Amino acid sequence: MGAAIRERLPPPEAPFIELAPGQCTVIVADDIFYMRKKIRDPLTKRIKTVTALVLHVVQQDGRTVDKYFSFVSYKAQQTLYALYTKGVLLGRPVRVCRYGEGFLTEYTFELL
Repeated sequence: MGAAIRERLPPPEAPFIELAPGQCTVIVADDIFYMRKKIRDPLTKRIKTVTALVLHVVQQDGRTVDKYFSFVSYKAQQTLYALYTKGVLLGRPVRVCRYGEGFLTEYTFELL
């Protein structure tokens, strides 16, 4: 009986969303906030503190989740902040797509 239970147990899910270049996901967020976090600069290899804009995601691709999606990109933060201040970001489906890598990473946001 123990073996049957182990076979049905799914692998653990990360508590955050990370998209690969060219990947998209549809999310529904219920909160937005800023967070200071430490990251390793890919060029200098030094640790630095950045401000991330974080979405608390309650639905991803039609599944109920409890995850966080953080954006360090200033351009992405500007877009999300504009959607938030217009009152159209939280509580509705948004398609997020990532393009490029490193400093060339860009995100697109489409309200559904």
